[in-house]
Formats: sequence, structure tokens, C-alpha cells
Amino acid sequence: MNLSLFTRHSTLCSIFFGCLFLPISLSFGLGSLKVLGVISWLDILGEGSLVILSAIWVVFVLVSRPPGRVTSALVIGLSLFLFSACLDLFDEWMRYDNRATYLNMFESIPAAFGMFIMSYALFQWHQELLIVNQQLQRRELNLRQHDQVDFITKLYGADYMREQINDQLKDSGNPAFSIVMLDIDSFDSFNRQYGHDEGDRLLREVSELILMNLRSLDLVCRYAGDRFILLLPNTEKVVAEEIAEQIRKAIVHLAYKPSRDNNAVYHSLTYVAETASMEDKIAEAILSRVNRRLDLCKQSISAMVI
Repeated sequence: MNLSLFTRHSTLCSIFFGCLFLPISLSFGLGSLKVLGVISWLDILGEGSLVILSAIWVVFVLVSRPPGRVTSALVIGLSLFLFSACLDLFDEWMRYDNRATYLNMFESIPAAFGMFIMSYALFQWHQELLIVNQQLQRRELNLRQHDQVDFITKLYGADYMREQINDQLKDSGNPAFSIVMLDIDSFDSFNRQYGHDEGDRLLREVSELILMNLRSLDLVCRYAGDRFILLLPNTEKVVAEEIAEQIRKAIVHLAYKPSRDNNAVYHSLTYVAETASMEDKIAEAILSRVNRRLDLCKQSISAMVI
């Protein structure tokens, strides 16, 4: 649970507390307490349990999920159910006159809407989990030799990439493949300003974004520092550049929020793509070429900024 998420759910918190306190105000404002002898304590126990559990579920959702469509639907649906449960509970305590007879008619309607919204939320949550599982399965396909996994990003390192490229080069009947190298701009400055822990967290988030923008047959590894490398089998250079550009746009729109700063930090990305040629006999040949091209590209960008 992440209690800091409460601050990102201010609207949902208002809906939750409104659905909790509004039925209390309506019940006590429009009714009078029953005589203790006519109160059904067994009904109060059952209906009170529904109120308490509904409130607990809302709180767990708020402290467990980031803002989004699924989170909003879950909280709104549960809050509407909570509204009806509260009216139903206080109906056991209160006696209403003719002015408040509409409360009995109204108490089940929010619950019905709430169940409908929660059904929609659970379906969307299911779809969300399917996407996450696909990403995990794709990563697992590429992560078999766990001793070569980078402990920060959970991606393979450069040595594993060299092995995979060499396998591609040894396969004489293998179609052309492309290599893309990516570099996070101004990563050293970010590390100096926010610290290495934040830098490591940024690398993890960037690696997740890269994975989400790759195909199931592609491979991404951490090459060194803030530099990543992609192996795109059976892919021409123009397609590789399209994939790299999609990744660049995803990184540009990543609103990274450091732990001790509420202001979002945005990053840019530099990349180069290279297709394997007939002259490439070993992985180091194409890796050196693409690494050198990226360094030149970074230098030209720095010169333009100066």
C-alpha cells in the first residue's frame, strides 16, 4: 500500500466521504431513533458489516492503485454501494415520518448503479491484467539466463545482447535484422540533481516503457549506464526507426515525479538505428558502429545547444 496515493485521489476521496456522510445526515435529519426494544440487532450486525467492508475496500483501492479509469470506476461503484448500505443500516435505527418515505424507495437504487459500474471496472481490470501478463511473458521469453540480468532494470546486459547478435549472424539463412541504440539525454545532470536512487528508478520506468513499445520477437538490453540497445529480427532500418521514434515519443511524455519533488521532470531520448550488413561477422562490429554513430549524434546535439 502507498498512502501517498491519497493525495492523487482528492476527487475520489470527496465522492467516497460524500457517499459515507450524506446518508448519515439524511437519516438523522429526517428521522428519529427507534425504541431499543424494537431494534433488530442481527440485521444491524449484517448490514453494518457491509458498510464497514465497503469502506475498507474503497480505502484499499485508493492506497493501492494510481489514478485512472479502472480506479475511478471501482471507487465510484463501491461508494454508491456504500451509500445504499448506509441507508439500509440506519433504517434499522431510525423511524421516518411521511416526509421521508422516499428514503426507503431510494436506498436500493445507488447500489444497483454501483454494481453495474463495478462490473465494468472489473472487466477493465481484467483487460489491464491481460496486458500486464503479456508484457511479463514477453520479458520472460527474453530472460532465460538470469545470471546476466541487470539488477536495476531487470533487463539483460550487453554480453547477452552480443550472444544474440552473434546467433543471428551465424544463421546464414536469417533475414536482415536491425539494431537500435537509445540514450537518455542529460541523465548525468538528473543523477547529480536528484541522486542515484532516483536515477535507478527512472531507468526502471524507461525500461518498462521500451518493453511496452516492442513486439514479442524483439529484445531489449541495457547496454551501459543510461544506454539501451534493441535487437529487431527480420526488420529493415526504416521500420526500426519507426519503432525507435515511437519509443522516443513515449519517453518524452513520461511525467517522472521524483520522491521529494511534486514537479514532473520530462526527458528526451536520442537514438540511432543500424541494419546488419554482409561485412558484419561478429556482434562487436555492428555494436561498435552503432555506438559510434550515437556518440556522434549526441555530440552534434550538444554542439547545437551550446
